[in-house]
Amino acid sequence: MKGSIVLGTLALLGLMGALLFVTINEVDRMRTAEAAYAARAVETGALEFESRCRSCHGPQGKGTPLAPALNTAALFDGSRLAAAGYAGTVDDFVRGTISAGRPVPSAGTNYPQRMPTWGERFGGPLRDDQVDALVSFVMNWEDRATAEATAAPELPAGEAVGTDITQTLPEGDAGRGQTLAEGPLGCAACHTLSTVGPAWAGEGATPGIGARAAARLDEPGYGGAATTAEQYLLESVVETNTYLVAGFEANIMPGTFGARLTPQDAAHLIAYMLTFN
Repeated sequence: MKGSIVLGTLALLGLMGALLFVTINEVDRMRTAEAAYAARAVETGALEFESRCRSCHGPQGKGTPLAPALNTAALFDGSRLAAAGYAGTVDDFVRGTISAGRPVPSAGTNYPQRMPTWGERFGGPLRDDQVDALVSFVMNWEDRATAEATAAPELPAGEAVGTDITQTLPEGDAGRGQTLAEGPLGCAACHTLSTVGPAWAGEGATPGIGARAAARLDEPGYGGAATTAEQYLLESVVETNTYLVAGFEANIMPGTFGARLTPQDAAHLIAYMLTFN
């Protein structure tokens, strides 16, 4: 009898130890599972962003002339929410904007595109889990955007290039020009990812902007002052209404690049544009 009690007690202690072991490991297992789920959600959201959001908000969510930046401290520090009069969390703000869209631009903005409705509940094409994945991807930028806000400005400081297209620019690097076009300048949104502006890439019998630039100087309708392809490209960036490509209206392209770009930035951008033959 006494031996049975001892064995029972030992068995109970063993069972309790096993349960404790399982419980401790279950916490770690759940944490690992949650981390893996979150990572998959960000990956899924990245794919959704690439196919649905990139053309307006830019390849890295840095914003374009079509839509505001998402990868920015202004979204995560509360300033954008305050400007919109929103009292909830950033997560809820992002989810609500994606789901229901934004038919009217925020106060103080004049983006030509309106945020469409994406959530199924509001008549859009995305299920709740797809919206959640997009939210996870956008929120994934918080640490990076906050860190960049205290780092160097997006565009290097220095003398602005201005509007003198006859000036001699430094040597440009096409790779750096691509980074500017797809990032802080937002050129890609209108010229390579959509047709808001004249396409830089060639198509069919139409050559790319690098080849068109030189030919443009001999066209009867050209009234600008450029005498070289490089000057024409600079003119098209800093004097946006000097020559309007057929089918496009004045003032679509922002007229502020002469003040935003340094001569070196302009040289990089032109070098990149010349690669589109």
